[in-house]
Amino acid sequence: MEERLAQRDPGYDVGRTERSFVVTFELVPARASRGKAIDEILRFAGEAAAGGLISALSITDNAEGHPALSPMALGSEIKALGIDPIIHFSCKDKNRNLVESQLFVLDRSGLKNLLVLTGDYPGYGFMGNAKPVFDLDSVQVLGMVSDMNRGFVLDSKAPYGGVKLAPMSFHAGCVVSPFKRLESELIPQYLKLKRKVAAGASFVITQMGFDVRKFDELRRFMDREGLRVPLLGTVFIPTIKLARILHRGEIPGCILPGRLLERMEQEAMSDDRGKGARLERAARLVSILRGIGYEGVHLSGPGLKYSQVEWVIKRANEIGERWKLFTCQFLFPEEWKFWYFKEDPGTWLNRDEPNPGADATLSLKDSLGLGLGRLFHELAFEPGRPLFSSLRRMAGWIDGSSSQSCFTSLEYWIKKLLYDCRRCGDCTLEEMGFLCPQSGCAKFLLNGPCGGSRDGWCEVWPGRQKCFYVRVYERLKSLGKQERLSGLPLPPRDWILYNTSSWLNFYLGRDHHKIRMIKKFS
Repeated sequence: MEERLAQRDPGYDVGRTERSFVVTFELVPARASRGKAIDEILRFAGEAAAGGLISALSITDNAEGHPALSPMALGSEIKALGIDPIIHFSCKDKNRNLVESQLFVLDRSGLKNLLVLTGDYPGYGFMGNAKPVFDLDSVQVLGMVSDMNRGFVLDSKAPYGGVKLAPMSFHAGCVVSPFKRLESELIPQYLKLKRKVAAGASFVITQMGFDVRKFDELRRFMDREGLRVPLLGTVFIPTIKLARILHRGEIPGCILPGRLLERMEQEAMSDDRGKGARLERAARLVSILRGIGYEGVHLSGPGLKYSQVEWVIKRANEIGERWKLFTCQFLFPEEWKFWYFKEDPGTWLNRDEPNPGADATLSLKDSLGLGLGRLFHELAFEPGRPLFSSLRRMAGWIDGSSSQSCFTSLEYWIKKLLYDCRRCGDCTLEEMGFLCPQSGCAKFLLNGPCGGSRDGWCEVWPGRQKCFYVRVYERLKSLGKQERLSGLPLPPRDWILYNTSSWLNFYLGRDHHKIRMIKKFS
């Protein structure tokens, strides 16, 4: 897997350079440890290993937030069959200690290929819905994996602190979605991708989608930003039943265009109920992705047999030289309100010229909240400003005194009224346009959005609450500071600060600002 997903050559030319084209396939474990569904997955893996056309099999981690067999268990069995597994490694169910523990297990088991992702919001489980964890986000997990690959040094405060563990050799990738309708959804996706690659992501897989201009947009964005890691496009092959569900927006972050659904409804009336047309469409999309410069494809879809996947791969190779003839079948401009690049009328794809985007406009409430927050921050929390030194000395007097409890309560109630404060003790309001991720984001994400939003709405509260990072982007863009979302990432929340004063922690150097300064100059 690692050898096939080699780094992009800086002098790479789509039209003249031959290179390996990687094909992976996604397996979705059942909610069971044995039985027919598990047997079929292992049968597929055995056939894929013998066939030699698929480079690796990815294994989902509690897909759609529901419990299922761990990808680590299946990964070991699939590796023994002679084909590389890619373990989906999501953040939704694990705190940071379990993340580290499971990485030790994966290294011990020889399972080196990871796809690090935020994960779907937890759904039903034993006796009700599960509690969301999201202690770390995908950027932070990628950073942890990179540290482990270099040789993890245990914190001096921990048992056996200061010991350097043996370097590991994980090959960790990430996901991104170019299939967002709004500028305020799309740009944060791309800015977070820059953070992921900087944190150590060594390959990228897209969210499922069907519009080739959007696929082309992501390819051009990565080339323009110098993100020289392999890019795989997801080619999803849905049944007609699943296509209807996708079109209704019932699966977070996934868009199936209306015209494509109409086409599939017509195909479903054929003798084979549209199966042949779905496979042919997948083969054509594979050929297009190869033609526009992707390093590989990630095939997926329910109920597919290995023979069908093999047919798609061989058919794509057969028609590969004619890929430009098929692009018009995968264009759905009516679905999108914003494009990162301007259209190339000659190819129906993109030119290397970014769209300027719309001017940022905020509601009166957002304008007041942002303005007041900035004013107070600049007066009280910016070094060198009139109040900063005096307040820092005052913090030293209050800390540990009999008045500390009253001071902490006063801070909480002020910020509860203004920002719905959750007492984290490590305030990130200034970095987020004076919005609180602990109360505003269902997944408590600190380094950019998940992929679950649709039309600007949060996946957990669609139609009721805007995606937190849509709001953050709009506020930061109004200041011309939206690039902050691709800068130095925020470290994870330190739970030892819970229920303490974030103002005291800031002035006395106990919060994330101190950690970020160390990283910036290290």
